Amino acid sequence: MRHPILWTLTGLATLAAGALFARRVLSDRHTDRIEAELTAPAPSHTFSEADLAGLPEPAQRYLRHAIAPGAPLSPSVRLWMDGTMTPTPGGPSTDLTAVETLAPHRGFAWTAEARMNGLPVRVRDHYSDGEGGVDVVALGLLPIPLGSGPDVVRSARGRLVAEAVWCPTALVHPSVAWESLGDDRVRFTLTVDADAIPVTLRLGPDGALREVALERWGDVAGPPARPIPYGFRVGEERTFDGVTIPVRLTGGWHFGTEHFDPAGAATFAVHRAEFVR
Repeated sequence: MRHPILWTLTGLATLAAGALFARRVLSDRHTDRIEAELTAPAPSHTFSEADLAGLPEPAQRYLRHAIAPGAPLSPSVRLWMDGTMTPTPGGPSTDLTAVETLAPHRGFAWTAEARMNGLPVRVRDHYSDGEGGVDVVALGLLPIPLGSGPDVVRSARGRLVAEAVWCPTALVHPSVAWESLGDDRVRFTLTVDADAIPVTLRLGPDGALREVALERWGDVAGPPARPIPYGFRVGEERTFDGVTIPVRLTGGWHFGTEHFDPAGAATFAVHRAEFVR
């Protein structure tokens, strides 16, 4: 006959496993809800020269390069990618595959699968309805606590706006402010949930995107959180359904400064993009 203590331990283990499974289900439902909201069809017109009226020349050059005449001005995009990140500064790099739903004016949901220290890990990063956060689960069930709170939300909002170049059709919008910084640079400012975030683009003579840079809120250099240079360099572009976006990128925190570590930079390759129409 089993000892009562064994029955108790077995029961507790079953309850713990059930709680972890329920947490996983709730997380999946939360992500599904965000993705459904971000990809809901929205009325849009098609891109034309009239959309460029009044914009500075570098902005016009970039948008002409990025969006073909007659392409629908999609508010969101779904991306499939793989890449390499260094979760801990100075630590080992981690390969991953990920899917992201991105709507620059509203939010994003990014789900990545990787292996860390030999364990399968799922990472979810999101921003929607003024809330953001990172959820990490190992072995399919075990949660790994990460930071939360207003600083995490503000950092996620910065990531959202930085990645707007993956959905340039959303940048053709009356609420997006453009400013010329010279022949090869232009700045757009996108306001999300009352937070106006400026992003600087470096362009080629034909309007091709070369670099993206901004001051993103974070504490990677140690608390307190503050604006930190962030960005990436574009190695290759590709056109999907009349929209040209960067598909090979390298960058991260401290981009464009002496503190940027090329060896620890994140790299991403987008191999599929579907614009919501």
